[in-house]
Amino acid sequence: MRILTGLAASGKTTLILREIAEKAEANRGRQILLVPELNSHQMERRLAAATHNHGARTAEVLTFSRLADRVFAVVGGLAQQMLTPAGQLLTLQEAARRVQLGLTAWNGLADKPELLGEALSLIDECKTCMVSPDALFRASEESELDEDAALSAKLSDLAQLLTMYDSLCDESLPDPRDRLTRLRDGLAESRVLDGAEVYLDGFLSYTPQELAIIEVMVSLNVPLTAAVTCDTELPDVFVTGCKTLRTLTRMAERHDRRPEIVNLGASRLSRPAGLAAVAEEALLPVRGTHEDASGVRLYEAASPFDECEHAAAYIRRKVRDEGVRYRDFVVAARDIAPYSASLAMAMGRYDIPMFLADKPDLLSRPPMALVMGALESVRSNFGYKELFGCFKTGLAGLEHDEIDRLENYVITWKIRGAAWERDWVEHPDGYGIPLDDAARAQLSELNELRARAIAPFAALRERLKGEQPSADCVRALYDFLLAVDAPQRMEQRAAEHEQAGRLQLADEYRQLWEILVSAMEQFAWVRSEMPLTLDRFAQLFRLVLGGYSVGSIPVSLDRVSCGNIERVCGENVKYVILLGVNDGLIPKDPSSASLISDSERDRLDALGVELKASGEERLLMEQETLYRALSCPSEELLLSWHSSDAGGGETRPSYFIGTVRSLLPGVSVTTHRTETVRDRLEAERPAVELACAYLSGDRTPAVTAAYAFYQNDERVLAAAQQRRTRGPLTERATIDGIYGKNLNLTASRVDKFFTCPSAYFFQYGLKAKVRRPAAFAAPEAGTFIHYVLEHALASLGKIEGGAARADKQTAARACREAVEQYIREELGGLANKTARFRYLFNRLVKSVQEILDNVLEELRVSEFRPIDYEVNFSRGGDLPPVRCEEDGVSVALTGTVDRVDGYIRDGRLYLRVMDYKSGKKSFSLSDIWYGLNMQLIIYLYALQEEGLDRYREKLGEELNEIVPAGVLYVPVRDDILDGDRALTEEELRAKKEAALVRSGLLSEDMSLLDAMEQGIEDKGRFIPIKLKKVKGEDDKVLDPKSAVADLAKFGRLARYTHKKLLEMGAELRRGNVEASPCRRDRKSVSCDFCDYRAACHFDETAGDKDRPLKALSDEDVWELLGGDDNA
Repeated sequence: MRILTGLAASGKTTLILREIAEKAEANRGRQILLVPELNSHQMERRLAAATHNHGARTAEVLTFSRLADRVFAVVGGLAQQMLTPAGQLLTLQEAARRVQLGLTAWNGLADKPELLGEALSLIDECKTCMVSPDALFRASEESELDEDAALSAKLSDLAQLLTMYDSLCDESLPDPRDRLTRLRDGLAESRVLDGAEVYLDGFLSYTPQELAIIEVMVSLNVPLTAAVTCDTELPDVFVTGCKTLRTLTRMAERHDRRPEIVNLGASRLSRPAGLAAVAEEALLPVRGTHEDASGVRLYEAASPFDECEHAAAYIRRKVRDEGVRYRDFVVAARDIAPYSASLAMAMGRYDIPMFLADKPDLLSRPPMALVMGALESVRSNFGYKELFGCFKTGLAGLEHDEIDRLENYVITWKIRGAAWERDWVEHPDGYGIPLDDAARAQLSELNELRARAIAPFAALRERLKGEQPSADCVRALYDFLLAVDAPQRMEQRAAEHEQAGRLQLADEYRQLWEILVSAMEQFAWVRSEMPLTLDRFAQLFRLVLGGYSVGSIPVSLDRVSCGNIERVCGENVKYVILLGVNDGLIPKDPSSASLISDSERDRLDALGVELKASGEERLLMEQETLYRALSCPSEELLLSWHSSDAGGGETRPSYFIGTVRSLLPGVSVTTHRTETVRDRLEAERPAVELACAYLSGDRTPAVTAAYAFYQNDERVLAAAQQRRTRGPLTERATIDGIYGKNLNLTASRVDKFFTCPSAYFFQYGLKAKVRRPAAFAAPEAGTFIHYVLEHALASLGKIEGGAARADKQTAARACREAVEQYIREELGGLANKTARFRYLFNRLVKSVQEILDNVLEELRVSEFRPIDYEVNFSRGGDLPPVRCEEDGVSVALTGTVDRVDGYIRDGRLYLRVMDYKSGKKSFSLSDIWYGLNMQLIIYLYALQEEGLDRYREKLGEELNEIVPAGVLYVPVRDDILDGDRALTEEELRAKKEAALVRSGLLSEDMSLLDAMEQGIEDKGRFIPIKLKKVKGEDDKVLDPKSAVADLAKFGRLARYTHKKLLEMGAELRRGNVEASPCRRDRKSVSCDFCDYRAACHFDETAGDKDRPLKALSDEDVWELLGGDDNA
């Protein structure tokens, strides 16, 4: 045996390839180059180059697996089927079931799928490390003698499991981990190595199984040459290499052979001085300093994505300026998985072809997500998250629009469980909306969709009820996939990826279907009669799928290789970019989750049972892994770290960054603060984005440079033609199409526009709807209270003397009848409502009774009487819409007045408009000045102008004119009736009355105020006025703080509200969609509560601006309104 030692790039592989080439050319026997699976393709290319493509007759590259194929072709077993990951897990589960009575440490393992995966990892270790059940039993006995009961119990359990597992494999199919053991046993008999010379290269270490095969080769006198990367003077750095050297040396000596050790020494690769220093000295305990830092760069990134973007820009720069190829770069990390998505995005943005040597998370892929989601949906009784997770894979037979429509309804009505299997009858938009023909048509379509969507899931649930044989479970799952047409859809998606040039993804999709089928076949074949509940089947199947992996190869040679250090840093390349040189990432935390702890592994070593390395040894091996990355580049090494993680948490660089800076004091260090913008100039897409930033006023040097270069690019020209602020809409056809040719407004629309034009555009222009569950929240509760008050008061108004004469029992009966009518007509009964809904509704019923009592109490002390309810201003309504027209702008305001109170005196009808408010809104002249809450004033004057004939007929009175008497908001909130339990009955009553005081604006005519509430001594109990005594006068007068105005002021308010309506109409016609939310104070802006905040993205840098609304006193508003000329 000959052992070649030396550091990386010391010439070991070159010597082997040259020697093979010479012997092949001279036709001197056969040469076999044995390499790891990952290196086989690359070494085949290198061998072909070394032999000038003439060595195939005698020289070949093999892996241990391919060597096994050669041996089994001779001794038999080549075509023997092996257990797949599914079969392995199921066989172990059956083994655990059969020995469960003898298990102590892992009792009940068969019923704990979450632990089976860890147990299978231990079985794999035992097989790879050639640890027999007998060895485990002996170690268990010795541990018991050493009074280590916990370890003894674990080893006994493991031995029993391994024994039964092997027995079951003998009955069914062999474990693939036994393949190399069978290779060892059949190697001599096969004689496949007769006349061959074997070279081993590329192995960092060998498993005990591989060492056993090598030992057979030694015993057969096969000429062996093994390359080992190590430096025997640095055993703490080259832990694995030195251990491998000792193992091979002892092996040769056991067979009375003296190994020839050829030390090739240090690296022979010509490197820049700084890079050479890092590769040779950075991991040494004692280091010097080097002035020349060439070949090494450090980069501090803001985030992991910034690391990836800088790597992409670095590669672009090198390719452009130095003419290197993409294949000359390796992007490595200790764990590439967290970087996968960011790398793909960054490389795509910078147009860099890449190959990601990483095993994807199969369970997150759509086909696997569909299967597992289906099982979880059935387990959760058709839970929202699980079911729509399936739908959104795109493989469940539904189109995107169909999924959205279903989801809207499901969110609105909280559809779960059995509700999926009965017709949906509630209005798609929520509570309190009558079902019209359009809603019924929509429900019909939804029910058709619902039935089609849920049918395969319902069938799956029925077939997985109770305990079923595993074969039946698998058949049910397969039939589900056929029912949703998953095979055809997966093939279609693979074809689409292929057509788009995404060959790696296309291949992955085809492999995923094969994996699914393989897993199901093994489930059905290995343990077809094993009874499984749905829960156990779902848990086991998840573990089974997690054991598979998708293989992939680069679709072209000239690509940047990205992956873990161990996978991509095996061969020298010109440039290596090492990501994530952060504390805790490099070196990697050695902790591991296993059923056998690190300390127990150490004790096992002492007992002669050697499994995989323990935590301390793994930490030392991290040095060796880092060395692979440091010794890989020949031109330059870029080390990067991030100052904050993906979640925004603060992170620190690895100790190794400090080591490099002390070794190379002059090393180049750059940060994201200076490089990020510069990096974006390296590729077209990010550079064009920078150029567009110039159009928004950014004049930083990089942006200016980008704009100077790309200012005539069609994308920049198109951006320049677009307005970078919101709107305005300019096409008349667009404005008419969105708002209609005739502007029909409502009070809520007017409020929304003057709150924020952009919010108005989203809600009433685009008609965007917010997804929210149907609930009896403020709007629905308000609708209910309106309904009950209207119907109860109308009913009570028919009794002799009107509602004011109703006694408590009569009022309660009228309230109850109105509630029952609402339940019947608007809710469709309470039987299908949740217990929580019924509780909240009954609480609301109690509240509305108290509100009704308060309204009746007011009527008993007032000469004003309700004369009209729900007065509708609209085309075809009770009264025509309120119209305003000026300078070509015409608007029509439609709406409904909750209640109109009237008082007749001297042939005049004095009207008071009443509005029930379930929110916390109160009347404010300041709001009216800003265009908010204007409807009561508008309605009052509309009634004055249009209502005379209506009320002559309705009241049967000869009326001369209608005179405005005022407007009032009546609070009808549920929460105003809650009180502190510590309050006395009297205090609680006073608090409730204070909360129910109306707000508004009333006529200052004292006779009218007295008619509204008789007997006021100090302040009104119901109306917002206060009286005060004037010295020397008998009668009290109005306090200045009373909410009153004369008729002239009412007129000015009315004209001003008309002016604001016309202003809104003009702005809509102008296409105003500005994001200019009103701000009432420094702490809050209307954006804070806006339903469209997520879509709007308010941005002051793009021209958005909030509008502070200064709180105006009543005196301020009257002064601003001035006389008629200013109104």
